[in-house]
Amino acid sequence: MKKVPVKIEFSVKKKEELKDLTYEELLKYIEDLTDHLVTEKPKKNSDNSSIAPSSDIGKKKKNQSLRPRSNKKPGGQAGRKGTTLEQFDIPDKTIDIDYTIKHCKKCGASLEQEIISLKEKRQILDINLQDITVKIIQYQSFSKVCPSCGCENHDNAFPSNVAPHISYGSSLQSLVAYLSVSHYLSYGRIRQLLLAIFDIKLSEGTIDSMIKKASGISQPIVDDIAKRLALSTLVGIDETGCRVDGKRHWHWTFQNDKDTLIVADSSRGTKVIDKHFMDGFKNACVLHDNFSSYNKLIAKEEQLCLAHKLRDINYAIECDNTLLMRDMKALLKEAMHDHKNIMTTEQRVLLKREYEATFDYLLRRPVIQKSETARQINSLTKAREKIFTFLEHPDIPPDNNGSERAIRNIKVKLKVSGQFKTLRGAQDYANLRSIVDTSRKRGLNEFESLVKIVKGEFVF
Repeated sequence: MKKVPVKIEFSVKKKEELKDLTYEELLKYIEDLTDHLVTEKPKKNSDNSSIAPSSDIGKKKKNQSLRPRSNKKPGGQAGRKGTTLEQFDIPDKTIDIDYTIKHCKKCGASLEQEIISLKEKRQILDINLQDITVKIIQYQSFSKVCPSCGCENHDNAFPSNVAPHISYGSSLQSLVAYLSVSHYLSYGRIRQLLLAIFDIKLSEGTIDSMIKKASGISQPIVDDIAKRLALSTLVGIDETGCRVDGKRHWHWTFQNDKDTLIVADSSRGTKVIDKHFMDGFKNACVLHDNFSSYNKLIAKEEQLCLAHKLRDINYAIECDNTLLMRDMKALLKEAMHDHKNIMTTEQRVLLKREYEATFDYLLRRPVIQKSETARQINSLTKAREKIFTFLEHPDIPPDNNGSERAIRNIKVKLKVSGQFKTLRGAQDYANLRSIVDTSRKRGLNEFESLVKIVKGEFVF
């Protein structure tokens, strides 16, 4: 092991005082001094722990990125198909440039009697601001007076979304929800944007009511997302803290490549999983970071997020610099690389056995007790059955990055708004964000999905 910095939790005597000590007193002083030596461990950051990268801003630290350096040059790689803005076949407006040349630039012959031909066309893609206007739709009902008794018969068959007097339409409500959820705008900025572009005056209370209404309408669709996840073969789970009225709460995400469910709760415990998935995930391999809430998880298989574990191993290397931890890091990274290869089922089973054999050998290597290396070996031993699950399945990733990306949107929202005022508000955001993320994964236009939901239409 390398020499590590130490700090002394002991009253250290001056040099002059040591001269006056007897042999026994000096020996006792050295023993006390040795007993109170405390190893000073390196500080944790986003490369060697689960601390958020935002905490690293302004701090110089050694590059411990889990992504290896490649030999590729920056920019587009060879073979990449680029895209460019294409011209439209049918323009909305065509402007012909006047032809002003009367004589040939080369010989001076007259061109006035010659027929012009199209040489070049250029287009401008712009926004028609004149069409961005408020649209008022008026519904009228009628009545008839009975000639016999004088009773007025009112045919009051208004659509369910048309409230008395005047109300806001589905497009406006969807736009408000879209700006808040997809673009993280605060209520104040939404109000300013609608006033500046559409000349629509909304109060922040009205904006809040629109978002609550959209969330309520979306609840059946969010419930369907949860049902699909409960029956799926792969689910990633993660959670992150959020502030609700100044108190600590949590946003959870349950996701795969087709669906994303986000829920808000005051708890970080297992009861949140039980509340939304009573029967667990009997058909699925569940990806997670081995947090204690997942200890009683009901699942067909489990895969520990190796990105989390590699960061923990980085920290152990910084503390102890043992060959054991460097070999363990190399083993996990090599397994993640081999996972990308095309193999048969039999080859994958054999590959997993080979990695587990090497893994078990490393777990049995001697370590210094109470060291960071010993702590990581103990953690890896307990999680042994969750380390190499991904090697047998080409569609199971070795990390939980999908859940990390899903949960990151909560942090971006909180950076803008600071906190949610109520748990209901946190859940409203979670519902609508579930719709947005699921739409993106399915290749759908997220704004159009919100419009359909507010209209009460089927989305997915």
